[in-house]
Amino acid sequence: MKILFIFIYFSLINSLFSYDFEMEILSVGDERDTNIFKYSDTITYRHFNNTTNWKDNLGDWGKLQCAGNHTIIKNQGTILKNYCKGTNKDGDIFWLMMDRKSNDFDSGIGTIVYEKGTGKFEKYDGAQCVYAITFLPERDGSFIKSKCKFNDQ
Repeated sequence: MKILFIFIYFSLINSLFSYDFEMEILSVGDERDTNIFKYSDTITYRHFNNTTNWKDNLGDWGKLQCAGNHTIIKNQGTILKNYCKGTNKDGDIFWLMMDRKSNDFDSGIGTIVYEKGTGKFEKYDGAQCVYAITFLPERDGSFIKSKCKFNDQ
């Protein structure tokens, strides 16, 4: 009984001193920023560079520069690695890595890891978040929403 009480107590304290952080990323696809290599009838590799915008639920917003790749294996799914550098309106910077393995190229769920940050983003170092992505039907744009729970320190 004491263990249950202690668990509930610390869960309540943790939730009182934590907050949800949500970020939305809206991108427009541009084929000039994507190199496609058809390895075989079953494997397609895409390498891309793009710049897009982001905003969060705390009133901040900025620019996100990303480079990464998708490997699409027919009837098996897609593997994504994406490396991004974000800058907010005040000049603070963060670096993150997006990772996704899903059954479908056009939508899926993955993780974001904040590798490093300056200014207000220093406290996000090492944070892991969940994100979901959906592409427009012609794959000429996407919508990403991520959600993290941070301790208020």
